[in-house]
Amino acid sequence: MAKRARSRPPKNAAIPRGGSRTSPLQNIEWLIGDGGGAIHVGRVGSIECVASAADNHLCYAMLARRDGETLLQLLHRLDMSIAIASDTSETIDEINGP
Repeated sequence: MAKRARSRPPKNAAIPRGGSRTSPLQNIEWLIGDGGGAIHVGRVGSIECVASAADNHLCYAMLARRDGETLLQLLHRLDMSIAIASDTSETIDEINGP
């Protein structure tokens, strides 16, 4: 399947470079704004906390909150996952298994 041309989060957005970021969750902001997507955080079935990110063309990530992980840490992992998935066009899926 051919990849569609579209805007992407800034290159290396998941790697801070001396104040170059406008937000600590730059990829999430890109997805919700320019990317036309959404994130969701909450309980899914028996899983206490899931964070997901998607637009109309790609589910970027579905992450399960880890033991002892804060909500902010989960959101940072989601932010990094958006950058990775946008480069590879593959979903990062911790919910549905292999």
